[in-house]
Amino acid sequence: MAVALGFLPTGVVRAQCLLRVDVFTVPNSFDPKHALGIFSAIINSMKIKWGGMTRSVLGFSDATNKFRGDFFECSATIAVSATTPQDTGHGLHFESDPATTVTNLAQFGTEHNGVFF
Repeated sequence: MAVALGFLPTGVVRAQCLLRVDVFTVPNSFDPKHALGIFSAIINSMKIKWGGMTRSVLGFSDATNKFRGDFFECSATIAVSATTPQDTGHGLHFESDPATTVTNLAQFGTEHNGVFF
């Protein structure tokens, strides 16, 4: 059921010094030898700011797939800085521009699934 709220919630998430590991494919993640290798990166900083809620879905439930939750749609501004280690990623550095890194559809909420359904 979709519900329009009379207020516009906002939220901010900030993180620093996160290690990000990618093994490229699901089969590679289960293979103890990781034939395709492992790629890692460090998220030096990340800030996501949500605002301007346009829609909410409260009490969504899907008994067949054992999934339920409350969700909110809005826009988001994102600022991220990440670096790959020299030995696995050639020392690549990425820096986004929060003035231009905006999405018009972002979703956040709470969910329960599986045995927690």
